[in-house]
Amino acid sequence: MAKRKKKPLAQPKPFRVRAARFSDEDAMMRILALADPDDPAPFESSRTVLLRGPQGPLSHGRALLLVAQHQDGAIAGALTASPPDWIVTHPGITGEHNQSALINRLGTVHGVAVDEPYRGQGIAQALIAEAERHLARQGFGLITMDHKPELTDFYARLGYAHGAQLVIHTPGPLIAQPAHTGMIHSFKPLEGNVRLRMVPGYPEPMVSGLVSRTHIPAGTQFLPGRGLFVPRGA
Repeated sequence: MAKRKKKPLAQPKPFRVRAARFSDEDAMMRILALADPDDPAPFESSRTVLLRGPQGPLSHGRALLLVAQHQDGAIAGALTASPPDWIVTHPGITGEHNQSALINRLGTVHGVAVDEPYRGQGIAQALIAEAERHLARQGFGLITMDHKPELTDFYARLGYAHGAQLVIHTPGPLIAQPAHTGMIHSFKPLEGNVRLRMVPGYPEPMVSGLVSRTHIPAGTQFLPGRGLFVPRGA
């Protein structure tokens, strides 16, 4: 009997992903600014979060700050994520109970970037994968992000669906949150109970099962002015 060839051992990555420390502040902020060089100001809130120091439930309270440290010691990449701010300002999400339900289930990557000398080594992919693991461990059911259209294929290879808006089925109305101007929404379920459904009559995928009592049944359709419904006999 012929011997099976052993698979070559995977080469160790020349970097490791870890939670950000206060000593990473300057490098992390410089790299995050690369995610949107025209408007780096939104990432400044990450500097304040770093000052709080590591704490649960994510790496820094409700925020997740990750860096990729290269084997040469340099900070090569950075990522920041948290529940999105629009949950508490969206007109369709009313009541503290409904806001809390989504805050505990929906995580958004606000920025991920890799320093130019270290690109092409899988660092961005590793940062995103670690963010997914962190969020899933803490019970988050969906991860989302806005990004430039040219990155759509990259995120599709990582298992993300995309659209012009994020649409979530809730116990109340459908919640639709458009992407920022010139951007694309990408989103990915982090557990089996959360699914993306294409509903006849609606142009975008809908998030089903993110919070309790929101699974979209088979046969569901959408009509403007009526919303979701299941036709008789479906």
